[in-house]
Amino acid sequence: MVAFQDLTPAAQTVAEREFMAFYIRHFKRDDLEVLTELASDSQQAMINRVLCTNNFMTVDQLVAVSLPLTKHLFAALLAKSAMEFDDFGNAALPWETWLAERHATLRTF
Repeated sequence: MVAFQDLTPAAQTVAEREFMAFYIRHFKRDDLEVLTELASDSQQAMINRVLCTNNFMTVDQLVAVSLPLTKHLFAALLAKSAMEFDDFGNAALPWETWLAERHATLRTF
């Protein structure tokens, strides 16, 4: 298993598409609490602007539209995620499991 940055470009694209679909599903449910921890305000605003503009699309369609526009932003989030990947770009564990683990460590007030 390797970090996102150590993947080949083709494997990075696989990882980005998988993560984008995960992010978009949570965006559509207004459930980005954990994911906001990975992004700066400007990164998240840019990603969410593309998603808001095209929110009528399906998750798969939004991935296709978002990939050329926000690939570098999602790459930055993936680099911060601490997720490991196989040589093909598949995440070491399901993103929902990663989310549950991260959610458990969020600060509470």
